[in-house]
Amino acid sequence: MKTVVRRWAPYVALSLALALAAGYGWYRMSDTGKGWRYEESLKTFCEGLIPYEESAGFTGKDGELLTRDYRANGYEADYDLCTVAGLDLTIGRIPDSTLNSDSSDVFDRLDENEGDSPPIPLGGGWRGYTDLVNTAAVLTCDNKPGSVVVSADDDNEAGTSRAHGIAGLVTATAVRAAADWDCDAKAGGPIPRLPAAVEWGSRIDAKGTCQGIALRDQEWVEWIKDAPASGTSPLERCVLGELKNGGEPLLDLEAAFGPFAQRLRSDDSDATAFKRGAGGSEGYYWATAQCPDDGHRAIFRILPVSYVHIDKAADTFAREALVAFAESRAKQHGCTDLKLPPARRNGPRLPRRLRPSRL
Repeated sequence: MKTVVRRWAPYVALSLALALAAGYGWYRMSDTGKGWRYEESLKTFCEGLIPYEESAGFTGKDGELLTRDYRANGYEADYDLCTVAGLDLTIGRIPDSTLNSDSSDVFDRLDENEGDSPPIPLGGGWRGYTDLVNTAAVLTCDNKPGSVVVSADDDNEAGTSRAHGIAGLVTATAVRAAADWDCDAKAGGPIPRLPAAVEWGSRIDAKGTCQGIALRDQEWVEWIKDAPASGTSPLERCVLGELKNGGEPLLDLEAAFGPFAQRLRSDDSDATAFKRGAGGSEGYYWATAQCPDDGHRAIFRILPVSYVHIDKAADTFAREALVAFAESRAKQHGCTDLKLPPARRNGPRLPRRLRPSRL
């Protein structure tokens, strides 16, 4: 009997070797094996916060496309910087107390490279937006004063189909990051089809974020860009421009909520203006309001571009435009206690570095 076993032993060993080789080949070559390897890569990448399905659409389940993986531990908050198939993701866990701290670099990553389109709300019950370059989502914690913010920066302006996929990746990552931070937050549902990039429009045809601003008699404003108005986008803009010099913008109106308002207050330790309720001068004005579930007051502001000459008429228009914009955006977001800049030229002065320059 022992002799028989010895006789068959080489054949058994050979069969096992062939089976192992076939199994390894299947693991290396099959789509299932590729998926397993990708899943294993995700476990140790970016603290395991990147979702499988939503990221696979960009990586093709290739773990080598999961590149930069960096975590910053700040004094009060922390954040991760991860690159998924060329998409730079910032995953921030931001307490409401975070302002001008060692961790404020996370704010530098939000809206880092502004797109040509004003922010377009994601919809689907998500507090988020895309300008087809930046895409961001915010989850506000119910059980602690803070929020989770995930933003993605694309290399180039994406089409709406790609932007939709990025939005899915951002929102799914935000849900995982909220769970990681013990942040009880309400997530949205499926993201609807996104509209096309916002193009120039007539000043008398404002239907979104520019609606309500008295533009009909302002002939020097030759085009506007206004995105769909929403009560859920944490960042909104209305841009007023002219046709000269290749279609230059003249005035940029912005509404920032939650962590995006924190970002404005954390840009520079000298920029103390936003700590007051409202103010401005020389065409640059801001207002603030308290919005539901936000630890920080929302900020509404109007900024002239550097070459705009601000005379008395332009200054009056800038303030009135900001008032109309702030009232509209605050109302739709359900904000209260709106503070508006006074109708006079001797309001609070801006730090010199923030004042618009003159020709």
